[in-house]
Amino acid sequence: MQRIMKHFKTVALMSVVLLGCEVSDFDLQDNPNYLTPESADPEYLLNEIQYLFQSVMARMILNTDDVMRYEAMTDTYADVVSVSVLDGEWESYYEALNNSKTIEALAENDETLLFHNAINKLLMGYLTVTMVDYLGAIPYSEAAIPSEYPNPGLDSGPEIYQLVLEDIDQAIEDIEASTFNFSTDLFYGSDKDKWIAFANSLKLKILVQTRLASSEIGVSDPVLEINALLEKNLIDKESEDFQYTYATIEEPESRHRYFQRGYVSGFGQYMGNYFMFMLKDYKNIRDPRLRYYLYRQSDSNPFGIPPYSTCPQESNVDYCYIGDFYRGLDHGENRTGYGDNEERTVYGLYPGGGTFDEDQFNGAPDTSTHLDGAGILPLLTTSFVKFLRAEAALMLGTNDNPEILLEEAIQASMDKVLDFGNVDSEYEATSEDVEAYMNEVLFNYNNVATDEQKLDIIITEYYLAAFGNSTEAYNAYRRTGYPSNIQVPIDNDNPAFPRSFPYSSNAVEINSSLTQKRNTERVFWDNNPEGFIK
Repeated sequence: MQRIMKHFKTVALMSVVLLGCEVSDFDLQDNPNYLTPESADPEYLLNEIQYLFQSVMARMILNTDDVMRYEAMTDTYADVVSVSVLDGEWESYYEALNNSKTIEALAENDETLLFHNAINKLLMGYLTVTMVDYLGAIPYSEAAIPSEYPNPGLDSGPEIYQLVLEDIDQAIEDIEASTFNFSTDLFYGSDKDKWIAFANSLKLKILVQTRLASSEIGVSDPVLEINALLEKNLIDKESEDFQYTYATIEEPESRHRYFQRGYVSGFGQYMGNYFMFMLKDYKNIRDPRLRYYLYRQSDSNPFGIPPYSTCPQESNVDYCYIGDFYRGLDHGENRTGYGDNEERTVYGLYPGGGTFDEDQFNGAPDTSTHLDGAGILPLLTTSFVKFLRAEAALMLGTNDNPEILLEEAIQASMDKVLDFGNVDSEYEATSEDVEAYMNEVLFNYNNVATDEQKLDIIITEYYLAAFGNSTEAYNAYRRTGYPSNIQVPIDNDNPAFPRSFPYSSNAVEINSSLTQKRNTERVFWDNNPEGFIK
């Protein structure tokens, strides 16, 4: 696998050089960096799309980790969700879209490319709805055709969602009809059944994501649509999980970005106190995933340095320090940089490929890691799909039992995390730990009065299971408002939460069809009121 990854990364990096970086220069009438069907190799292009796909998704997740309290936000929303935050992601997305359109053109008259084009449509569909979920309307139908549309106009979110749904249906047909494989499929190894399970699950994700605005994407009866999907092949076992697997290679850098942040040099961020509290103290039993998710670098007393030395006496600080050497910061705490980089809690074994916490209390760059950065990017897993199904069953009345799906979703997450890295330690979680955790969640679920309270429990567990994919948490928070106890920035009781991200500042400067937007503008499926979330 490492040899394959090294070859793939080398090809991908070469393609970046060959294609150039001016892919978002919409002023060019005839962009020489854009490949044409006559000059393109479909295998090469699909390799590049896979590379760009995982890169964009990983960076989007990093952009949202602090917004969603997995990492501590040490600034304001306006600063962390700025007009330049998506510059690189925007450029990479439109490079991928150009490659995607080229593959589609090549496949029109070549049935040996049916499977290539199906994978292309599914990867770009996932990436495109993610861009809409972050930005709202974006250039799409006119984009990546600079000779015809040097300043491509905006397509609305609902229009794009409908096009993606059509592409998913077409991709399923093409997979079923295809007789040729794609030789460097990094997700499913050309397993067509798994790609179909992913396609159906992506469609389910879209239908649940838009359940408050179904009619806008042309879905008059989402219950009927979801019930039909429940009869089809969905992601429901770990071998079908849609994820990207990293390697241990340093040159070119192929390790998980969490590993790069925490283990290559001193950790420059802080883990979020709210997230750590939810794992450690929110329930009567500690979350069995705690030692897998987080690694403590030090067992020294934190109260000798700011902000810990003063925050216990400050009324606006909710957590300050949650104890047991889990050293992070509250949401919105801006007192940082006290030379404690190798004493802070960092990312652990899952999903970043770091180390399992066995009370080593060594600095992360000096500790012996379990996977050396060969972590995963969990994108659409069995657990995520079951949480989405639980939400649909509870709030829409689909043909599922929300309590059973909640239990199965948590179990799927526990199985995935606790089996990750083949830990053999006296500190590893036991089946009894998982059972006790599950019993408490289900007891709480069955002892609240309303569906909204039940949904709060479902989404809170989704939040905890989604560590490593804050995009899922960000979408669920805007859609539902849960977890309801999520920490508000400590220096602002009424912040302007970023209901979307601004356009790339570079793109706005280049494309005359774009006007910069505020990060308080809501995407089409978020019809909740202003101030709904903080």
